[in-house]
Amino acid sequence: MTRTRLFHPLTLALLLLAPAMEARAQKSMGQTIPAPTESKPLAPWERLSIDEKPTTVQVRRSADSKPVPMVIVKRGNLAITEGDMVVGEHGKTLTGVISMENAIRNPQMKWPMVNGKVVVPYEVAAGVPRQQVQALQAAVAEFSQKTCIQFVPRTSKDRNYVSVFQGDGCYSYVGCVQQGKQELSLGQGCEFKGTAVHELMHALGFYHEQSRPDRDQYITVNFQNVESGLEDQFDVCQDCTTQDIPYEYDSIMHYGAQAFTKNGKATMVPKKAGAKVVEPYDKPGLTALDVKKIHKLYGCK
Repeated sequence: MTRTRLFHPLTLALLLLAPAMEARAQKSMGQTIPAPTESKPLAPWERLSIDEKPTTVQVRRSADSKPVPMVIVKRGNLAITEGDMVVGEHGKTLTGVISMENAIRNPQMKWPMVNGKVVVPYEVAAGVPRQQVQALQAAVAEFSQKTCIQFVPRTSKDRNYVSVFQGDGCYSYVGCVQQGKQELSLGQGCEFKGTAVHELMHALGFYHEQSRPDRDQYITVNFQNVESGLEDQFDVCQDCTTQDIPYEYDSIMHYGAQAFTKNGKATMVPKKAGAKVVEPYDKPGLTALDVKKIHKLYGCK
């Protein structure tokens, strides 16, 4: 005969309270209780197991510029540089020179302004996890509250739009690429507001802060700690403009100190005493200078 095990009511109550009691005890002893998350935070620059070996291709950063070398990584059918910037489909990239115009200087790669607001249609693809959707919603709200940018749900009339989906890693095209649907990935590990803001800034037309032409005045790059073959990921963009806005360590577009590290040691060290650089997922969102960049790029008042 099967015997059913019965618990005394007091015993059952203690079992139910045990997790809460343990957490309270940890807190009283000064231990940090981690917030629940679905996955380990993923920095946009981190290589994935599916990524192929870095390859050097020739690109034009503007229509009249000479081809220059660029290191890309093949991820699926995409060519990605600097960890999270999509420069095109990999097969097409390798067949010849690709065009990667600087969105800041190219008005055709800006999103349109309607009644004083920059309107960016977007959609959330089916299957995007709740955490990523919440991060995206928080990022969209921040742009709406602090800037002239309005991310609006896409309608059938919108030819060009951003499609947010759960891909492999965190990445985006740079600017409005004028090809209809352009994908922005918030994959596993990208479910953080700072990450979502970072990728949306790429979609608006911004490059990384550490690739500014004046970067070396503010950052020392320890190339001895950079993964072999990825040294070019720290090249500065010679034909980019700073918009006469100061370099900012806290910008949502600045990578953390260990970007592209091969040994866990710092690859970027601020020259300013006491300054730090942290990953986008560890940042609250847009800084005042980030907002200023957006308004200056799009001519907002």
